[in-house]
Amino acid sequence: MIEKRVQYGILNFLEEDFFLSPNDSYCLEEKSESGRSELHVEIEGDNLCSEDYDHKGKCNFLKDSSRFKLKKSVDHVLLQKKEEKWILHLIEMKSKVDNKKWSEIKQKIRASYFNIRALESVLGIHIDEVRTYTTYENIGFWGLDSSADPKLFVAPLGKSMPPAPEDEWKNGIINVDIGDVVQFKHCAVKMQRTEDGIKLVGKIKIC
Repeated sequence: MIEKRVQYGILNFLEEDFFLSPNDSYCLEEKSESGRSELHVEIEGDNLCSEDYDHKGKCNFLKDSSRFKLKKSVDHVLLQKKEEKWILHLIEMKSKVDNKKWSEIKQKIRASYFNIRALESVLGIHIDEVRTYTTYENIGFWGLDSSADPKLFVAPLGKSMPPAPEDEWKNGIINVDIGDVVQFKHCAVKMQRTEDGIKLVGKIKIC
């Protein structure tokens, strides 16, 4: 049961339909013609789901024109209450993931993280953990010798070189620069293409 303070914030402070009606399962979609996907999510406990989050209202105080791409965001967001703690789940949907796409995913996670942190006060909650997910059909990571964009391998000024994208992917960790580099758990969700070839489908269970 979502507590009264959270319900009050949703009812009085948020845009209408920012969250779906609470449920223990959702069918989340990416509807772009370049990469239609459908993810079936089962989730335990109290939760809030913002489907199609990348088209929802964001914090206007973040820079628009910036190399940090702070106006980008992940496709879907879930907030789960488990053992009196709130867990933020950030879901991005892709057809193929490579070094360039991985960099873009990090940008989307960072911007979404900032926006949801601001949402904490609106809802009267505190986020204790962040987990990230990328749905995909294929991967195509490359090493330094074959990189089409050497800038992806340059460390930010004053920071150490981040791990290779493929290593992060395999290790289930994503490093995100929010001023300091933080590590979030990352789950790669393999999708299957439907027989008609129109879309990708998959499922996850969030415990």
